[in-house]
Amino acid sequence: MPSTRSPRRLTREARREQLVAAALPVVADQGFTEFSLEEVAAHADVTRNLLYHYFPRGRPDVAVAVVELAGRELTDDWVFDELPLPERVAANFARMSAHALAPSDAWRVYRRARTAAEPELDQIVATFTEMVISSIALNHLGTPNPPALVHLALTGFLAFAETTLDEARTRNAPAPAVMQLLADTLGATIRAATEA
Repeated sequence: MPSTRSPRRLTREARREQLVAAALPVVADQGFTEFSLEEVAAHADVTRNLLYHYFPRGRPDVAVAVVELAGRELTDDWVFDELPLPERVAANFARMSAHALAPSDAWRVYRRARTAAEPELDQIVATFTEMVISSIALNHLGTPNPPALVHLALTGFLAFAETTLDEARTRNAPAPAVMQLLADTLGATIRAATEA
């Protein structure tokens, strides 16, 4: 029977990516204060000492890397192309709802990071939140830099949308109705902020 062990000679970047990918479900399950480096090492089929080679501070460095990975998984492939706006909005909400309603490990890590009250994680979350706000503004206003009031409104909308998606999952709400609610709320939010 062939071995399922990972190759031992990966490039430094490939090995680090492997370790972060192995840590993602562990942190999603156990949280930032409880996750075990031993379990991360076991998932990656490496020693704990090797983790310290790539993450010298141990758990804090792993946590930062995992939140960065989660943010990329949630924000990569945002749709900006020539599709009509309603189709772009639908595609972007469908992508986020797929993460939220499952929920994916990336979604669970991101949601944990939102409430972790750790300055390094707060900064990463803020960076990805800004990416989403810029993306929404680009799609709706034609600029990645919305006016201050629109930025404020979009920040509030994102918090609403995240909570709505989590509640929709726990209450088994119909996904199409939730997506329509979010699309309508986003449109109303942008209209109200631009008219104010």
